[in-house]
Amino acid sequence: MQKLFSIACCIVLALAGSIQAQEATAFKLADLTAEEFKALEQVTERSVTGTISFLASDEMAGRGTPSKEFIIATAYVASRFRAAGAKGLGPEGSYFLESSVETVRTPDSGCVFQVVDGASPAFTLLNAVDQAFQFEGKVPLVDKDGSLEKAHAGPAALVWDESETTANSLSLLRRRAVTLAGKNITALLVITAPTSNLWQSAIQLQRESRPDNPRGRIEIPILLVAERTWKDDSVCKLAFPAMLKEKAAVRNVVAVIEGSDPELKKEAVFFSAHLDHLGGNGSGEDKIFNGADDDASGVTAVLTLADAFGAMESRTKRSAIFMTFWGEERGMLGSKEMVEASPWPLEKMVAGINIEMIGRPETGARNKVWMTGWTESNLGSLFAAGSRRVGVETFEHPTLSARLYGASDNISFVNKGVIAHSFSAGSLHGDYHQPSDEWQRLDLSHMTQVIRGIYAGTLPIAQGNVTPTKK
Repeated sequence: MQKLFSIACCIVLALAGSIQAQEATAFKLADLTAEEFKALEQVTERSVTGTISFLASDEMAGRGTPSKEFIIATAYVASRFRAAGAKGLGPEGSYFLESSVETVRTPDSGCVFQVVDGASPAFTLLNAVDQAFQFEGKVPLVDKDGSLEKAHAGPAALVWDESETTANSLSLLRRRAVTLAGKNITALLVITAPTSNLWQSAIQLQRESRPDNPRGRIEIPILLVAERTWKDDSVCKLAFPAMLKEKAAVRNVVAVIEGSDPELKKEAVFFSAHLDHLGGNGSGEDKIFNGADDDASGVTAVLTLADAFGAMESRTKRSAIFMTFWGEERGMLGSKEMVEASPWPLEKMVAGINIEMIGRPETGARNKVWMTGWTESNLGSLFAAGSRRVGVETFEHPTLSARLYGASDNISFVNKGVIAHSFSAGSLHGDYHQPSDEWQRLDLSHMTQVIRGIYAGTLPIAQGNVTPTKK
């Protein structure tokens, strides 16, 4: 069955590519000029390897936002833009659009848990709230459906079944805690085995500051207790500190290579990718979420494209903007902030090329790239005509193009009226959002060719020969 499914996928991809190739022939484009080909020589597998092996290295600790390593990554991106000859679009020529974000962290000390007339087992705080919490009295057991045998307002204890200690334990517990918070439960003691994944989740939440998301809050404190049995109505003394709140620096990195035409240079094509990933607090032996494909591959493309455009002796007529964002993994926060205070008029952005996960091709799709939201504009067809000149096929993915149109930073621009799409050359593979997303697992030859295709695919727009329109 798996083999038949793979064959079917290959057929679908081939047909999709064939249809897009036929559609692209409607646009007659000249071959790349000698100067454009010379600039394309900047896109080499050696350069791609050097860039992504740094961005996705363990030393970058997963580029979590906020984190020291993420700030180092932004400095590296700025240095590459500077070397490519791109000018910063930040205040006073800076490459950074800086801001701060409110962060929260679960306290790792100051928690009191005592069982009156009984031994107090190991415990740790999984979730805190805005105010410190204190209580002394009876703590009854609550059923998993959130019900109690008698009315109760105050803390309750929930026995967590070991069979549920899976990768989604935290999300399951969150949902139950939200339900209990609506039933006058003011704190939750989760009685669980020491081997539960929840303990590692608690450690991560205590170590890692994260942007405060009011809509994602659990409004009751949660304490993990390492004890298999619990007596109903046990008398406890509890004291939990308030959630730790801080401010942390974050920044987008933005640069431009100005166009050569006096009028068209006021318009721009932009290339973007998110620089952040999930950080370095995994639960296994390998604790670092390196984010090689997601999305160091996209950032590598943006930096390499800046090198290519910067190497052109005659600048393209339209300007080329290069951007990396913070906080995509936190809800596209960086790109949302960008469009609210863009240093370049949004109405003068004629096309957005957001690059996501180009390092792991699907079966039958090597040296091919697909675009999200194919039916939303004619950018895909224009792009396909350009990329074919260097042997890269651009197509509409049969399942993911529509599904993922609103799943990356391009949608922040779309919501402001800009034609912007994400371009990918891979799939949601098994290493997606796992510590195993390492740069050594990428097909670097494929990735290099795809970047060459993005360069060739965008040139007709950057040169002012064609202009995308909405459908």
